[in-house]
Amino acid sequence: MIDIERLIDALSDLMAGRGYTISADGTEPMMPRQALAPDCLLPVLVRLAEEKWRTDAGAVSFGLAIDPDDRAFCGHTLRAVHHAPVAILVLCVDQVLRTVADEEGVVTLDALQAHAAAP
Repeated sequence: MIDIERLIDALSDLMAGRGYTISADGTEPMMPRQALAPDCLLPVLVRLAEEKWRTDAGAVSFGLAIDPDDRAFCGHTLRAVHHAPVAILVLCVDQVLRTVADEEGVVTLDALQAHAAAP
């Protein structure tokens, strides 16, 4: 099992290094650690990363423990990642963000939702 704080640190570094920002409403960007909190967008990003890994590599599940949470931003909280190294998660999240970010590196909730709903 990986340390969630270590994952958040690695993804924060990815966002800073690639110039990604996440915007809930298309205007004011969220702070990276706020967006990457286990009860904010982290469950969404790791779930999309897992699907990317399965589709592209034909690999098995990351062993995500994501629980429903009425108080969470997206209705779910990431509790654990059991079967994936941080490096693979970062690479897969990067692929997802690269796909949904606009030309300035802004990722909106609408773009994430559209990506998640795509066949």
